[in-house]
Amino acid sequence: MKAFSLTRRVTILSSAWTVLAIVILGWLLLAQFKAGAERNFSELQQAQLFSLIGAVDINENGNLTGAPNLGENSFLAPESGWFWRVEIIGDTANSALESPSLSGFTFPRPDLISVPYDNQFVRTYFVNGPKKLKIRVKESEIDLGEGRIALFQVGGNQSEFERGIRDFALNAAGLLGAFGLGVVVINVLVILFGLKPLDRIRIALGEIRDGRADKLSGDFPTELEPMVSEMNTLVENNKRIVERARTQVGNLAHSLKTPIAVLQNEGRSDTPVSSQIVRAQAASMQLQVEHYLNRARIAAQQGSLTFRTDIIQAIERMAKIMRKLNPDLAIKVDISADQLLFAGEKEDFEEILGNLVENACKWASGKVLISARLDARNDSERPWIILSVEDDGEGIPQDGYEKALKRGQRLDEKVPGTGLGLSIVNDTAIAYGGDVVLGKSDLGGLQVFVHLPAVNSN
Repeated sequence: MKAFSLTRRVTILSSAWTVLAIVILGWLLLAQFKAGAERNFSELQQAQLFSLIGAVDINENGNLTGAPNLGENSFLAPESGWFWRVEIIGDTANSALESPSLSGFTFPRPDLISVPYDNQFVRTYFVNGPKKLKIRVKESEIDLGEGRIALFQVGGNQSEFERGIRDFALNAAGLLGAFGLGVVVINVLVILFGLKPLDRIRIALGEIRDGRADKLSGDFPTELEPMVSEMNTLVENNKRIVERARTQVGNLAHSLKTPIAVLQNEGRSDTPVSSQIVRAQAASMQLQVEHYLNRARIAAQQGSLTFRTDIIQAIERMAKIMRKLNPDLAIKVDISADQLLFAGEKEDFEEILGNLVENACKWASGKVLISARLDARNDSERPWIILSVEDDGEGIPQDGYEKALKRGQRLDEKVPGTGLGLSIVNDTAIAYGGDVVLGKSDLGGLQVFVHLPAVNSN
């Protein structure tokens, strides 16, 4: 899959949104301006028409009289596109009054069907004037008395109005374009500055790869702190796995020296090779290899969020099995939590639990108690699980605790066993970063505490 640039993607998206927002803003601004200008132009012509009607009258001879002054010099300039005109409908003498700007120009009037009068008895239409000007005309018919109907007309330069709208649109486009370009440039600079910590992380990871640093260090934004912390945890976990792998390989090599030396001596001797010795040394080598492979597997899983084991189900299942195998024992379970998730493999927890419960049932007189709870350690942000298994047997003297955790050590040779149970529990717990603590149970026998990492629910 082709990689993409986060900076480029954010820049393109933010710039596209900025351009779109400015285009929409410009369109709305132009629409509002045009609507307002249109309304003002129409109201101005309406006022001019009413002023014209009020300034014109008819004399005794039936002629129009008056000297209208509509307050615009454009009505005086010839062919300006602004005019007024008053005439008696049906007067063949052509005794009309008109503004100097009209200069005898005549134009066709649309019929009343295509352009009817409104509720104020005024109608509006457009005509082509001199110099190819577009003129907006408002007109009304007024009864001046004695059966004389006068036609009042006021014309305004629509071309000038539309030119003003275009000029405003061009100016607004220029200003908004400059503003948008500035916003895009600032946006790009802000994004580059905001993503700068990611470059620092990349450089820091390169230093770790080249061996110049062992973790990500420095001041990072609050939003990146969790990622930096997780990266440092991952780096530390990988480093620990490598170190443990080296240690395990060294330990395995050391453990295999003796069996290999014995086999070599047998091979160099002149006497026939003892099959019993070969089998014993091969079994020893196999046991060592399996042990260290298991340690390496657990070490690789430590700190991983991939594995989640519901230990409540595992404990209840184990208690049910052991009750059937030991009907004379009272095996109880005490769990003070609705959910306990072990950050490890199910098989590892079952091996720990199985060894502890089997050992407790072996030594118990009549009671075994299995309990589990969450315990937040003060020296770690990660929650921990405390698994406890205790019995009412004879227990172990305090000076025998350390010996009991060693591989192959048996405190009572009369009871069958390999002496590996507690040592396996101890090794597995340590591999997961936990530990095993032995103590005196309130039931009278041995109580074993095992600390194991829990899945962080945050």
